Amino acid sequence: MPRPITIEDLYSMQFLDRPRVSPNGKRIAYVVTRIDGKKHAYRSSIWVSPVSGGEARRFTQESEMTGDPAWSPDGRWLAFVAKREGGSPDTGEKEQKKLGKGKPQIWIMPSDGGEARQLTFMEHGASSPVWSPDSQKLLFSAQVGPAAKETEEGKPLPKVHVIDQLWYRLDGVGFIYDHRSHLFQTTPEGGESQQLTDGDWNDSSAAWSPDGRHITFISDREEDRWRIPGGDVYVLTPQEGQIATPRRLTDGTMSCASPSWSPDGQTIAFPGSKKVGAAGHAHLYTIAANAESSEPHNLTPEFDGTCLDFTNSDIGDEHLMPAPAWSPDGNNLYVLASYHGSTHIYKVSVADGAGKEPPTITPGNLHTRDFSIDATQKTLVMTIANATRPQEIYAYSTESQDEPRKITSFNDPLFNELQLAEPEYIRYEGADGWPIDGWILKPNNFDPNHKYPLVVEIHGGPNTQYGYGFFHEMQFLVAEGYVVLYTNPRGSCGYGFDFANAVRGAWGEKDSIDIMNGVAEVVQRGYIDTTRMGVTGGSYGGYMTNYLVTRNNRFKVAITDRCVSNMATMFGASDIGWDLGYEVLDTTPWEDLEKYMNMSPIKFVQNIRTPLLIIHSDQDLRCSIEQAEQLYTALKYMGRETRLVRFEGQSHGLSRGGHPHSRLERLRHIQSWFAKYLQ
Repeated sequence: MPRPITIEDLYSMQFLDRPRVSPNGKRIAYVVTRIDGKKHAYRSSIWVSPVSGGEARRFTQESEMTGDPAWSPDGRWLAFVAKREGGSPDTGEKEQKKLGKGKPQIWIMPSDGGEARQLTFMEHGASSPVWSPDSQKLLFSAQVGPAAKETEEGKPLPKVHVIDQLWYRLDGVGFIYDHRSHLFQTTPEGGESQQLTDGDWNDSSAAWSPDGRHITFISDREEDRWRIPGGDVYVLTPQEGQIATPRRLTDGTMSCASPSWSPDGQTIAFPGSKKVGAAGHAHLYTIAANAESSEPHNLTPEFDGTCLDFTNSDIGDEHLMPAPAWSPDGNNLYVLASYHGSTHIYKVSVADGAGKEPPTITPGNLHTRDFSIDATQKTLVMTIANATRPQEIYAYSTESQDEPRKITSFNDPLFNELQLAEPEYIRYEGADGWPIDGWILKPNNFDPNHKYPLVVEIHGGPNTQYGYGFFHEMQFLVAEGYVVLYTNPRGSCGYGFDFANAVRGAWGEKDSIDIMNGVAEVVQRGYIDTTRMGVTGGSYGGYMTNYLVTRNNRFKVAITDRCVSNMATMFGASDIGWDLGYEVLDTTPWEDLEKYMNMSPIKFVQNIRTPLLIIHSDQDLRCSIEQAEQLYTALKYMGRETRLVRFEGQSHGLSRGGHPHSRLERLRHIQSWFAKYLQ
């Protein structure tokens, strides 16, 4: 007999990512992460499954962090990243500590199984292994910079941070001002790694050319890189024993990512967007790899989808932008894109472009987060989820072109016993008559003649999208007896640049109407108790929650999560807050403080009569804890019904990737606050 989902079911879920297909297209390596219920900790390992189907087997031991599997092209080795005890036999304990002990490092093991061997001993760790076509070299990324100073007893001394750049910290990471990420290479035998790039910038997303002579990668070397981040496509020809000078292909006006070579090595494909004013909208481009001067060619100018995974869910804290994959003949590209609530893999013609909507190889209402292709470009493997199932691994043949086949079933035992709500799609008119997408989740054994409490969920961004991603939080609220409404108001991605850009300089003005018109659409259906309606959202959704309760009293209760309350202080307190000046408001607080404050819910805090729960993490660098503290202090000072729940040591991504126990506690606070006012 199916049962309702619970908060505690989070601990029984398994999270699959980074599917990587072997060169011969017969096996898939991927990462499986579970939660250790006794220690309240994540544990991850690499598993391998046959593409033809069959039993999955665990390939590596579990550790605190395991990821980035990479098959060698000759099929002999599997490289991966892990944070675990290791070291080489001739490396002493004291020396090993200096060489990155306790940091993620590159490991290698035979592809048929056996003992894993640590390949790198980088002081700050290593990541992103990429094999050369001849399997003789292994590219990877590693940070360079000063290490923490220690006393003779080995204890770290208090740090003194001397900062002279605008962008100096990053949510979920911490201080970044004194470290730079560069490219290195090593061999399967190990030994000292060779540094390939250097300088006061970061290099990433490396890929070998088909002949193994060149490397393409992404780097932002513009003068304004610490003020307006971006990234250009570069090509490097490695030189033995020295750092070579790379050649830049793009012109500094774009933000590029994840480049990939065509089979003939003449062209590089990459997703990219405008450096300023992109509104989260990324296109698919190609550019000549060898020409002295070449303009990028946009293959998706008419496509409303954005070429990355911007579909929200609470089972992963990344929006991935995997490298486009070429067909064997070089005539087509497979690219991940978010469109109208789904993320699919689309097939785009290199000669003719995508048109209005290119064909997809992942049909249906799905959330595809990542994919890879084998050496012959004949087998694609991917992670696919939907609104009622977390990600599992699927495989697709570019020859048969049948629908993707499900390979793994890690979550089936749990989800086969759960009763979950299928989303009901609605389309309604928002402000100015704009069509808006929304979805309704209804409680189990729904009775249209009964009056239900309503919870409205609002996504962050604003340039992301709701749709068919799996949400434990929403499904749990449905199990509690609530109707849940979630929508994609203007500002959301997946509906074209103009739709995403419509909130520039106008947060809250018409997007709030889009949301409230969605509420009206559900209410007119007759099964909502309008005296029992709640609203919640995180990040920009937290901002919008604050905005709505300062403008009306329609909601009986509200929960604001990792919110924005004061745009003026956000400018200086957020890790990237200054982008409000050039991306959102086109001015600064000292030039037009009135504009900032008129868009800030804190200015209208005296209007809040709705009981408000404020959830925030004290290590949130994106929306600083002071945003929550300002709001809480003002409401408490006025004697309003409010509560602040502050999570220690957590970042902006708490709800989808934070400490497991903190995730449970967050949901319990949501449960009790809504129940107090709506049940």
